Amino acid sequence: MNARIPLLGLLAIQVIIGYEWFMSGLTKIVRGGFPSGLADELTEKSEGAASWYVSFLDSVVIPNGSTFGVVIILGELAVGAALIVAAALWAFRWEALASRGRTAVVAATALAALGGIFMNVNFHLANGSAHPWLIPGEGFDEGVDLDSLMPAIQLVLATVAAVTWAKLPRGAETTEDVVRHAKQAARRESAGVA
Repeated sequence: MNARIPLLGLLAIQVIIGYEWFMSGLTKIVRGGFPSGLADELTEKSEGAASWYVSFLDSVVIPNGSTFGVVIILGELAVGAALIVAAALWAFRWEALASRGRTAVVAATALAALGGIFMNVNFHLANGSAHPWLIPGEGFDEGVDLDSLMPAIQLVLATVAAVTWAKLPRGAETTEDVVRHAKQAARRESAGVA
């Protein structure tokens, strides 16, 4: 169990990041108006963005604001749900999972983390925020905003998932392997060992 403590700590962080993404998407649904108001919001907030990114927003995103709004909501919900479910499976059901299940868990973690990085970088650029390695313009500003901090954390999650995937045994798992894993998990569960 002591060897699992660092992994459980990392999985707790993964759940927190997943919760943030899921709640962000859910809030956009519950409060309403996000897809229809995205174009106006981007027009206003992107004034400080880099010119190349403003060109992209003006020519691609803003004219299709409602569509991008729906895609953002779905992306946030998907990233959040994938990170939370994958962390729960990794923490509580890893030993009982067949090879394909383990591969699916680490793939979902890596893909969700990379999707989160993509969204965070775009949100950061669209807001015209200062680069995370520069001191903010005012003492009342954050040292590092959330859209700058989350990609670094998600990069760690994606890296751990990729390294874990690389270490997974290859080859087809037999029915006997699946039964053996299930029996081992049941024995550990009945013995009170996670």
